[in-house]
Amino acid sequence: MAWWCGILASHGVAEYGLRIAERRIAAIFSHIGAEIQMLINPVYLPENTPPGTQLSRAYDKDVAGKADVYHFLNKTKDFIIDASSGIITATKIFNYETDPRRFLLIVDTGGLLRHVLTINIIDVPEPPDCTADPKFSSGTAILEIDEDYPLFQSIYRVNATDEDSSNGQRLMYSIETQLSGPKEGATSFAVDSISGIVSLQGKDPLDFDAGYHVFQLALRATDITGLFCQGTLIIKVRNINDEKPQFEPFPLNSINVTEKKPVGEIIAKLKATDRDENSSITYSFKTQQEMFGLDPLTGILTLLQPLNLDNPNNSKTYFLEFEARDNGNNTSTYMLTVFVENVDDPIVCDSSFSTATGVTVSVSENVPAFAFIYMILARDPDLGQEVEHFQIMVTVRNRGTLSLESCTGTITINIRDVNDESPVLRYVPDAPINIYENLPVGTKLVKLTATDRDIGDSVHYEFIGTQKEFSINEDSGEVTITYPLDYEDAATPHSWILNFRAYDNGRVHSTTGTLTVILQDINDNPPHCPQDIYIIELRENIPVETLLVTLTCTDKDGTVPNNNITYHLIKDAFANETFTLMNNELKIGPAHLDYDNAILAGMHFKYTLFVKVTDEGSPVLSTVITIIIRVSRINELNPVGTTSAFTFNIFENTPVDTLVGKITFTDADWPFDNMKYTIVGGNLGSPPKFYIEPDTGMIKLLDSLDREIESQYKIAVRIMDLDNDAVPDPLRQRSSTAQVTVNVLNMNDEPPVCNPPHLETQIYSSIKIPFIQLNCSDKDSPQEQLSYSIVGGNTNNQFTLWRVGVDPPSLTTTQNFQYDAFQGIQDPLTFQLLIEVTDELGGNKASQLSATTTVIVHVFPWTTTQPTSITKPTKTTITTSVLIKISYYWSPDNWIPAVLTLTAVLFAMCLYAIAWCLFKE
Repeated sequence: MAWWCGILASHGVAEYGLRIAERRIAAIFSHIGAEIQMLINPVYLPENTPPGTQLSRAYDKDVAGKADVYHFLNKTKDFIIDASSGIITATKIFNYETDPRRFLLIVDTGGLLRHVLTINIIDVPEPPDCTADPKFSSGTAILEIDEDYPLFQSIYRVNATDEDSSNGQRLMYSIETQLSGPKEGATSFAVDSISGIVSLQGKDPLDFDAGYHVFQLALRATDITGLFCQGTLIIKVRNINDEKPQFEPFPLNSINVTEKKPVGEIIAKLKATDRDENSSITYSFKTQQEMFGLDPLTGILTLLQPLNLDNPNNSKTYFLEFEARDNGNNTSTYMLTVFVENVDDPIVCDSSFSTATGVTVSVSENVPAFAFIYMILARDPDLGQEVEHFQIMVTVRNRGTLSLESCTGTITINIRDVNDESPVLRYVPDAPINIYENLPVGTKLVKLTATDRDIGDSVHYEFIGTQKEFSINEDSGEVTITYPLDYEDAATPHSWILNFRAYDNGRVHSTTGTLTVILQDINDNPPHCPQDIYIIELRENIPVETLLVTLTCTDKDGTVPNNNITYHLIKDAFANETFTLMNNELKIGPAHLDYDNAILAGMHFKYTLFVKVTDEGSPVLSTVITIIIRVSRINELNPVGTTSAFTFNIFENTPVDTLVGKITFTDADWPFDNMKYTIVGGNLGSPPKFYIEPDTGMIKLLDSLDREIESQYKIAVRIMDLDNDAVPDPLRQRSSTAQVTVNVLNMNDEPPVCNPPHLETQIYSSIKIPFIQLNCSDKDSPQEQLSYSIVGGNTNNQFTLWRVGVDPPSLTTTQNFQYDAFQGIQDPLTFQLLIEVTDELGGNKASQLSATTTVIVHVFPWTTTQPTSITKPTKTTITTSVLIKISYYWSPDNWIPAVLTLTAVLFAMCLYAIAWCLFKE
């Protein structure tokens, strides 16, 4: 406003006079009025509009067709204006939440008018952002939990953000898909819809032993408009030993065994099962047993000592309590009763000796002392039935046969024990003893049994030589493990031949034996793979049968089938036909990869596969490998249109910026239909008559048309795809071309034209035939649509128009000029006829245009005599138009313009102030 006051002070009315002051004020008024005139409709610009999109267009007919005339008065880096066409575009993508939300642009064309454009940035709902955790958004977020993880306790929290949250929007969290493997169908997890916390919900128990080893959750964060972001969380379940072994009971929980059961034979086999995967069970007695042996791995119950009931120390009933323990120290017990059936073993003598007649033995008289004479017992008695003395009745007679003299007496022979017996091995396994690796130190393998018939003599045991892995109890003969045995340890033999000695007290007598022990491999090592997760990047056009990865897993177990490895591919239905696992090789096929798929887009363009690697041992051990395959896009397809040639019609008087037509093309490469339209050739006119919006394919009118100058335009449009490669490569961009024909439809904007515009001719008064033909035409109407009529100068209707076909009509008379019945006209007459030519015959009268032509006809009397009176020639004035326009004007006093001027200046100052405030905002 100081600028305005300064101008008034420097150009005062008193100094320069009233006339100079009016001129200065008028100049100021026009300057201010040009700055504040708002001619362009406001633009509402969505915040995610790409740069280069046409927002509006400034148009000034006074400078149309000129170059370098449109400019911004105010400086801005966010918008640019084409200096020739006035098209206004943005230079960046705006953010409603961070950028200014309103812009005021003033366009100067160099003329009197300046255009003001208000651009309002409008909010566009934006999808949430899940990239705070890159692994989650890329599908590689993996965590492990124990299968006994507590319910409703936080496992993971989805960290998603939304710029629209500043407007009060709130995100809702959900689980879109929940896959379990290798057993499918479990829905064990839930996500809190408000906080995004993932936890166990308790619907399906998290049971590793039931086959639920891994879960894949597709988690989604959705705003109130339905836009969302999504990520994948892989939860691996750690197996814990939480199941107790369960015994398979015997009928009535008892077995019967005879007392004659040989030592070392199998009495029964215990069996317990455990639902825990990879669990091994060992068996043991709850209380120490001397009579029975138990294999800790197989559960085989064997007899270690004779069950002979003739031995008073032996029992008829044994109550055995067993314990089954897994490798997680979970235990269960089982009570088994062993009933011993008695078999009686009496003393058996020689059958002859036991008869009434007895046995007669003859011996020589010189038989030496201690010579063998007769065996009374048929076999040795059982333990507890040892013969301690013999009673012999002896009858003595003379040698003579007739002598009756004899004497009879009884001799009792008591047997006195001496250490004359060597230990006898009663139980030594004939077959090799097979033991499993990893048995606990102290595990009993076998109890060797030896007896010594010498009364009071005991048997002791020892190994012959040094044994690191085993020891033998000196008194009981029990052989136990003293060193950890690992089949896979190269320093551990797989078999042993143990030489042992059984000796009596004082080592007077001894007996040796051999015991063979063979170490058996158990499946105690799961398959080992060098990687438990693979992340592979693939182009979508990779050929079928391409090898993706060769899995090289090994098993440390030393024997077959424990170290036989098999691979099993776990995949969802979507990936079922896309990947194949043959042996240990993962390949593409039978279907090829396709990045351009909406389902794959929802999976963040990646596949998550699981390969379960198992051995063939018992129990079966396994390892799960995760393979994440990311697919990158390739520009494979050209844009395709509904047709290659488009035809549009437009009237020649259509306003600038009107839509002419839209070219419709599609691009099946992801992102779908992301294309740019560009006019690359054709006759566009000069200056160009058309432009195309690059993102929509809409062709709009850039300059006015004139069908009479050009009735048809041929335009070549290139449609080029954008951002269809993972790494933008201009050389790989694909394009198509469309031919566009724009037909300019006629509008009646050209009036008829007669050539020449004025005609003059002479006729005799007696002529009755056409004497002159008009020559009129219309650029936008054919001859048959032109109508002619005499609208002036036709006194007494003495002339008429005579027309044959579509040609212009001719002028002819309607009667003789016989004013005097006997003499006719005496003097020449001149007629000035005004003929109107109108187009659009039969059309809309409101759109008809007309023009006039003047025909001057000089009529002479038909006589050879000269006129008797002398008449001066009359000068003819040719009339080119009969349109009469009356202009009215007002000539006020001198003070009135001064008052109006001052009023206008004050009004302009107010408008300028308003515009200044808007610009400042």
